Amino acid sequence: MKLLIKNFRAWWQVPRRISDNGPDRTVSFLELFYDLVYVVLIAQFSHQLAHNISWHGIGEFVFLFIIVWWAWFNGTIYHDLHGNYDIRTRTFTFLQMFAVIAMAIFAHDAIGHNANGFALAYAFFQLILTYLWWRTGVHDKDHRPLAVPYSALFLLNTILFVVSVFIAEPYKYYLWFAAIVISLLLPLLPLKIARNNPAVQEHVRKLSVINPALVERFGLFTIIVLGEVIVGVVVGVSGNHHLDWEIWITALFATLIAIGLWWLYFDFISHKAPRRGVNYFNFWYYLHLPVVLGITATGAALLNIFEHFDAEQLMNSKYLLLGSVASVLLGISLLGKVIQHPDEHAMFIKWGNWIVPLSALAIFSLAFFDLSAMVLIILVAFILLIPVINALSIWMNFVSKNS
Repeated sequence: MKLLIKNFRAWWQVPRRISDNGPDRTVSFLELFYDLVYVVLIAQFSHQLAHNISWHGIGEFVFLFIIVWWAWFNGTIYHDLHGNYDIRTRTFTFLQMFAVIAMAIFAHDAIGHNANGFALAYAFFQLILTYLWWRTGVHDKDHRPLAVPYSALFLLNTILFVVSVFIAEPYKYYLWFAAIVISLLLPLLPLKIARNNPAVQEHVRKLSVINPALVERFGLFTIIVLGEVIVGVVVGVSGNHHLDWEIWITALFATLIAIGLWWLYFDFISHKAPRRGVNYFNFWYYLHLPVVLGITATGAALLNIFEHFDAEQLMNSKYLLLGSVASVLLGISLLGKVIQHPDEHAMFIKWGNWIVPLSALAIFSLAFFDLSAMVLIILVAFILLIPVINALSIWMNFVSKNS
């Protein structure tokens, strides 16, 4: 019996303390599996947007994407701070995955016929995280001043989504909106609590130290949404019944847009932690939201363009494409100001701080011209080439320094 109890404690460990975190942690296969489930959910929202490019459709997409991103962010942050290599961590990670799968099932018409199913699935996810965050305070007294109010607000959000099931439209979505606003403000709670408590201030300082594994997780999520750009091109082209040379050339340059966005993020931003300090940490993860949201919307715009390769029907999808790519570039530009860059990259970063936002402005200005889909996508790809060359210079400098 004693041996069984001893083994059980090895299998079912208490949440890892923040003080036990180290810089040598690597991303586990469990985390990769967890991220994979979000592919299906994000694809659902992206395809819905592709078939309803309107102000109403874009509003629904942004609203639902923020819900999904918040779910992924919290699951990721919890595992990074408190996850272990044990059965307990696996069990609660799989429970979160069941909730995300349920959200994906109800994602189609989530604001409409499937709203109640989506709300209950998300509430189940929130309830799991509420319990997990609460247990961190039970086992770690240093974390308790943050864990208790954090989990209490999580519970409030869960209740709002459950209560929304019993409320008629459109009022149920007002509860969703209130819950999401609370959610997005939650990470600022530690700053408020720590203001007059030196012990909590030290704990918050430890929380804001980002390890390479978390930086990698944000990069992996970016890879997931970049996949939606490729999917948009492939599905759109394959669904077109008139595959002429214009579509093939447009598909080539649309793929180059995906490559350009990848190149910019992974040479300019990825594998670099934010500067030290809670404010930089908060800006770092908040600024990832417009980047991944914009990349996903880019995939939806390209899907619509290829499925309806007709200039007279593409005004909305053209505006969505230009606005999405511009938002990605602006997000990358702002992220570049809050991350730590090696001193030898200072000149390239200085140029990039000008080139990237100006490229975003140039891309958005294409909305004022009456261009065919092919010409528009070619121009976007060529404008992207300018900041890509700057990012390539950073990569070449890194390789030369380490060869």
